[in-house]
Amino acid sequence: MRAGKIIFLLSALLTTVSQTGGIAETSSIASRRYFAEKNAVKRTLNVYNWEDYIAPDETDEDENGNEIIIKGLVSKFEDYCLEEYGEDVTVNYSAFDTNETMLAELKTGKGNYDLICPSDYVIQKMITDDLIVPFDEGSTPNYDKYVSPFVLDKISGIIVDGEEGKVSEYARGYMWGTLGILYNDGFSTIKERGITPVEMQKDMGDWLSLWDEKYYNLLAIKDSMRDTYAVGIMKTYDEELTELYERYNNGELTDDEYNKQVSEIFNRSDNQTLDAVQKDLQDLKANAFGFEVDSGKTDMAKGNMFAINVAWSGDAAYAMDNADEFNEEGADRPGFEPTILKFALPKKGANIWFDGWVMPKSVETNHNKDLAQRFVDFLSIPENAAQNMEYIGYTPVIAGNDILQLVQSWYDLRYDEETESINNDYLNGLTQIATDEIIDLPEDEKENYYYTKDISYFFDGTLEGDLTIDNAVFYLTADMKDRQFDTQYPDASVIPSLAVMEDFGPQNASVLLMWEAVKNTALPLWAYILILVVVIILIGFIIGYKIYRYKLVKRRRIRKMKRAEQEKYSNMLFKTLTSQLLSNNS
Repeated sequence: MRAGKIIFLLSALLTTVSQTGGIAETSSIASRRYFAEKNAVKRTLNVYNWEDYIAPDETDEDENGNEIIIKGLVSKFEDYCLEEYGEDVTVNYSAFDTNETMLAELKTGKGNYDLICPSDYVIQKMITDDLIVPFDEGSTPNYDKYVSPFVLDKISGIIVDGEEGKVSEYARGYMWGTLGILYNDGFSTIKERGITPVEMQKDMGDWLSLWDEKYYNLLAIKDSMRDTYAVGIMKTYDEELTELYERYNNGELTDDEYNKQVSEIFNRSDNQTLDAVQKDLQDLKANAFGFEVDSGKTDMAKGNMFAINVAWSGDAAYAMDNADEFNEEGADRPGFEPTILKFALPKKGANIWFDGWVMPKSVETNHNKDLAQRFVDFLSIPENAAQNMEYIGYTPVIAGNDILQLVQSWYDLRYDEETESINNDYLNGLTQIATDEIIDLPEDEKENYYYTKDISYFFDGTLEGDLTIDNAVFYLTADMKDRQFDTQYPDASVIPSLAVMEDFGPQNASVLLMWEAVKNTALPLWAYILILVVVIILIGFIIGYKIYRYKLVKRRRIRKMKRAEQEKYSNMLFKTLTSQLLSNNS
């Protein structure tokens, strides 16, 4: 029976060859899958990642309106293993919601994973706690070739157990971004308070603006210990950071010297610092609308909750995209006011972060190390990284031609969709302007001006063929300033001020206590008044209810006594009448 199936399959393949001059891709996959299923050992790769953090299978329609499936990266990898290695691989993919949940599960031995994608500080902790194993040298050639040298330098610079470079041995970067300020300078209350767009844009270039009373109740802060601590420490050490910023601008410090000193301040967590940060965060909380975890990007996109949100760059880009969609849907409605969101990285310092792939020790007991490394390297192919970027909205650490061309198609005003190439004719009729002059342009005139932005720092050494580093200079209309493109790829001028927040080490417990104190600080006066009013109402209700119950019981007791007296009188009357009757009869 088995031989008959093989002959039938080969016959089908030969028929395909005679009809098309070559074996069709689907037939090739089918044949390889057949032999893999029959002859190869089945393998399972256990992957643990964040929610919605990889491109999934999607449905679409072809030009004839027929439904087609666009394979996501997990499915593509399974096909890749079949075609290139003849292995029948199944990816057992699951997701976690927080780094801490994932880490606790791993430490208690509940998970049996081959690959996990934690954040930078957790990778540090995993290395220190001996929970993961290093990648083999040369095991990820695509990653080594296409990873952005800028991001790799940041990853390699993280110190673990007193050493640099360890993180690069134990992890491969996946996505990266920044923590900044997402804002809406057209928010209704902003206008009511007389804050102009130019004024707000200047304010958002400084973390101190979040403490300004003119933005009272108009900002949401992250319900995240590390992210909000990062904001607090920039306030606590603002004077020192201002001095550093001025020295750097005066040429007294190199990029590396400046970044090293900013990073040192950014990672302070001694007890004196914690006390100062706690006070500053309590003041920030008093000025804020409230805390949010994941709802901020949606609320900002709708433009009806608050005007400022401390946001991760990926969420900021997502919120901008959603707001733009809402604007298109409502453009025809009378009196509709569009929501135009912008993103700022305060000039004196901000957080840069990355998530990366690591292999827990179980990968070796599962004999899956080669498969795990293969998966990471597959995701590092620029074409696949671009698919990820299109779906999840975050920025891959991978550069290369496909990423550059995708970003050009999104943002460069010279991009011609029909030819899929750059056409300088699109600059005709537009006026070039310096970036620092854009702020003074009226909003309705910005589309008539363009500026250039060089992001070669990200693509340096990763481009091939006709693409060179000169192609990493983008031409953008002035209304794109501080929008999606700047959100995903910060300007080169702010790069030296971006710092990685490392693990707090032995101070983790103290930082957590500080954060709990911030979250549990006293309520504002109006809240206490409201609580008091509610308590008084409840007490009044209880007292009233007890009085009502007392009166009800009293009335029932009186009725019962009356019935008893009536019954007693009736019995007495009955006895009297009975006695009289008996007397008369006798």
